Amino acid sequence: MLPRCMLRGPLQVRLGQVFAASRKGAGDNSILLQQAGFSTMRDISELPSSKKRVRGRFGVEWFLGRRPTEINARDVELPKPAFDPKPYRLAYSKYPGVASGLGAEYFYREGQRSPLSYYHMRSPASGDTVMVGATDGRAREARTIDNYVKEKTRGFAVQIVLEGRGVKAYFEPKFPQLMVRLGVGAKVRDLSQYCKRDPDVEVSVSNKGDVVVVRGPTKARVGTLAYRLLKQMQPRLLPYTGKGAHFAFHPAKRKAMRKK
Repeated sequence: MLPRCMLRGPLQVRLGQVFAASRKGAGDNSILLQQAGFSTMRDISELPSSKKRVRGRFGVEWFLGRRPTEINARDVELPKPAFDPKPYRLAYSKYPGVASGLGAEYFYREGQRSPLSYYHMRSPASGDTVMVGATDGRAREARTIDNYVKEKTRGFAVQIVLEGRGVKAYFEPKFPQLMVRLGVGAKVRDLSQYCKRDPDVEVSVSNKGDVVVVRGPTKARVGTLAYRLLKQMQPRLLPYTGKGAHFAFHPAKRKAMRKK
């Protein structure tokens, strides 16, 4: 705020009128503030800046067209739907009959935020079916139910991809004698002991020898064996050449070659 000695001209007269009229009452004060041009006593919707609407495209959008301003591509968790204060709606999800193996210990456990409803139906029309109901979609389509159904029906599988010149895996002469060569002239490694560790997990190799598939009943057992095989096939993945092994759809980070 400027000192009183520095106020000159119409501004000093206006402020003097406002401060003098402030003693008369709040009503007269608000009227004088509006007459003086102050926007503190006016509604935001009445201001010229709120009434002015600017439409059009500016900057890069004028040349390349409109682009989305809000995306969820890099969000850690996708946005959740807004809270609906209406009465909750009970919906059901359909699973094969093997999902009943989870039992009452899972479907009727204590401490659930959205309690589950469970129906096991056996009829010629619908077959062996399990219906799981809940007011929350995440509860009735939980990862636990999906993993249990996969364990009892198709199981789990992991692919290990071998890349590079001379990198190859093969059986000699057959399973479980797994041999891996990590380059031209490299020493052949015998990984037979890893194929014998879990009798329920199967290891297979493609005809070309560049893909090793690990299949098993549970995700934990398959992942454990696949990770141990990967560490033996990938002692040091070269970042410039990419020679070595990696999980499918998870390639190693490559570095650009330096030009001489």
